[in-house]
Amino acid sequence: LDSAERKARLLADARTLCAAQGLELVEDDGLASEVAGLVDDPVVLMGEMDPAFLDLPPEVITLTMRVNQKYFAVRDPATGRLAPKFIVAANVRAEDGGKKIAAGNARVLSARLNDARHFWDLDRKTPLEARVEKLDRIVFHEKLGSVGDKVRRIEALAREIAPLVGADPELAARAARLCKADLVTEMVGEFPELQGVMGRYYASAEHPAVADAIRDHYKPLGPSDAVPTEPVAAAVALADKLDTLTGFFAIGEKPTGSGDPYALRRAALGVIRIVRAT
Repeated sequence: LDSAERKARLLADARTLCAAQGLELVEDDGLASEVAGLVDDPVVLMGEMDPAFLDLPPEVITLTMRVNQKYFAVRDPATGRLAPKFIVAANVRAEDGGKKIAAGNARVLSARLNDARHFWDLDRKTPLEARVEKLDRIVFHEKLGSVGDKVRRIEALAREIAPLVGADPELAARAARLCKADLVTEMVGEFPELQGVMGRYYASAEHPAVADAIRDHYKPLGPSDAVPTEPVAAAVALADKLDTLTGFFAIGEKPTGSGDPYALRRAALGVIRIVRAT
């Protein structure tokens, strides 16, 4: 009945199963805790994934497994890349050793990954630049305008901040202009956790510093998260956080002792950490 014991056994069995095939488990403590709460008597099985799906971004694959199916991803330690396998915890000890269970889960995963591939292929048909105007249709806050309004403020602010952190003002402004464009993509609509990450992939034709800044400008997301140290990313991250702080304080939405719905403390701490790192 001890969930911690179930979790420990689940992880130990998963690691052993992966090691037996020369692979390693992609560790996910949060998922392990969740699965331990869903399965009474975890029986760890390894399923096969169509290798063709490995051309999707690894973040898409692991998140599809995690969010939709509660599967663990598996990595090839020789290459550091995902392997065409997955770990699933069954709640029954099948007579065939779980082969049918694993095969059934593989079919479900294929369907999920086909959906992800559809989003991936569809999104890449439209450049990020062409998506920017759609941000005017998304409300950031009724008193602070749309996300498009916020992007225009960030763009101007990033251009001003850039020389102070050693960044190229034009690259900083370009990254700021595109930094929220992936919010209107199909993939981020399905997986909001991938905001910024997908923008980095969709900005592959941009200057590398611009693409990296799109991914990193949300950082740090917490005390254990890394801060953006590349100058362009630092400029955009500072601009984004400072705009949020000044905007919400200006309309009287200050954090209180019992609530901080707009994560202003996190934004302020992020500004301090970035400034200290640059």
